[in-house]
Parts: sequence; C-alpha cells; structure tokens
Amino acid sequence: MAQLNMKVVYFGNNLFSNCLAFLIKQGLSVEAAYINDIKENASFVKRLCDTHKIMTRSLKPTKEEFDEHIKSGVTLFVVADYGYRLPITNVKYAFNIHPSLLPKGRGPTPLTYLVDLPEFAGVSLHKLTDMLDGGDILLQEQFEVEKNESISSLMVKSSLLAESLLQTLLNDLETIYESATPQEERLATYWKLPSIKRRIMSWRDDTQQFRQALRQYGHFGILVELNDQLFIVSHLEVTDFKHDCDIGSIIFEDQTVISIAINGGYVVFTKNNMAFSNSSVQK
Repeated sequence: MAQLNMKVVYFGNNLFSNCLAFLIKQGLSVEAAYINDIKENASFVKRLCDTHKIMTRSLKPTKEEFDEHIKSGVTLFVVADYGYRLPITNVKYAFNIHPSLLPKGRGPTPLTYLVDLPEFAGVSLHKLTDMLDGGDILLQEQFEVEKNESISSLMVKSSLLAESLLQTLLNDLETIYESATPQEERLATYWKLPSIKRRIMSWRDDTQQFRQALRQYGHFGILVELNDQLFIVSHLEVTDFKHDCDIGSIIFEDQTVISIAINGGYVVFTKNNMAFSNSSVQK
C-alpha cells in the first residue's frame, strides 16, 4: 500500500465517491477535494469531506493552487469524473479514473455509449497529460454488460471496479506508475456529450425504442412532450400491448400516475418523477 502519510488532492464527483472513501479508509491524508458543485452532483463527496474535515473547493482550480499543494507536500492527484481539465504540474503522481477501455471512449460521458458498445465496457486508470484521456495506461480491466443493463447498473459496476483497481495501484504505486503503457492513438475514439435532442422521445416511437432510451439515459432522464410542454422523466414503465388508442393520447390518469399510448403499447409515468424542462429543442 502507498505510504500512509502520502498527501493527496482529490478531484471528482459522486460517480466514484467510493474511491475517495477508500483513500480515506486507507489512512492517506486527503488535503482537499475539488468538486463540480452542480445540483446534487457531488453530494456524497461533500458528505464525506464534512465527516472527515476535508476542505472542498468548487471553483475551477488554478496552477498556482496546485503549486501550493505541491509545496505543502502533496505527491498524488487522483481525478475521477471531474468536469475541469487540470493544468499540468510537476506533482509526482497524477492519474485519472475513466469508465471505458481506453483508448476507446475518450470523452466526458462514456457510460451512455456502453449500452450499445459493450465490448468497450471497463475501467482505465491512466496518467494525466495535456491530452484529454490520452495518458499512459496504469491499469485497465473489462467488465461484462448484461442484455438489459442500464446506465445506472453500469455506474455501479464501474465504481466497484474502479475501487478494486485503485487498491491494486496503491499497493505498488511506484512500480506500476513507472511501467505504464502508452495508448495506441490509431485505435482512439472520442465520445462527445450526448445532445439533449438524442434524449427526446416521440410518442410515435415504439416500446423497444423507449426501453433502449431508458437503458442509455434513464439515470439522467429522457424528455417527452405533454400538453405542449417538455418534461424530463427518469422513471417509467414500458408495456407491450395491442390497442386502438390514438398515439400520444392519455389512456389512464389518477392523482399519482399517467399513462400514454405509444406505438405497440403504452408507458406509465409517476407524476412526482416528471420535471418541467425549459429546453426548446424539438425532435
């Protein structure tokens, strides 16, 4: 295991917050945690830091801040699902935890793509460089994607595997860091942040299309139009059922749920899981 007196600065949000918990549990000195404080994106990280008296910062970090950390004895930067690119410094160790099998799936949100591209599902630990997700690979491991898995279950698998790889890395940090493997640029792919438009569903879409959208975006929410307004929905049931109802019509409603006829069946929404969207994007 890495030296218990090693000073660490952590950069990340809820996706890999278990990795921050692991660093704390192992007795490493976490000097600060940088977060992207958007809605509840870093709520678990903040809770951990409050419990263990760790300073959190949500502003975009500067090289001057990093230099101060390094002067104070910080030797390790751990980055995990963090929204800002870090300036390159002379810190001894700096690596990122990325939820795909690099060099495939570089980019900000690879998990949504793994539903369609399960062969690239896994976690990579790589050195930080000035190339986004392009640093030498320290450790990497694949995991299986089951037939009906969603982005939510892929998040869980990624988090568990990331913690396991982090433990392996810290057990022999210097050796693994020195023997890192360069990525093959000819194999690299970049997966951009999915647009809002890709998440908008039409009532003309069939049950299979709704299920696929839920697998890919259910955790973040799909968008549907109802009464000329766009709503974000994160939880719904999709049922195959032959009917003669008009597509897009309300076929059932009470105080808690609403059901809409779609192509080949219907969907059921829980009203308290529907949020109004101010997006003006149309499919």
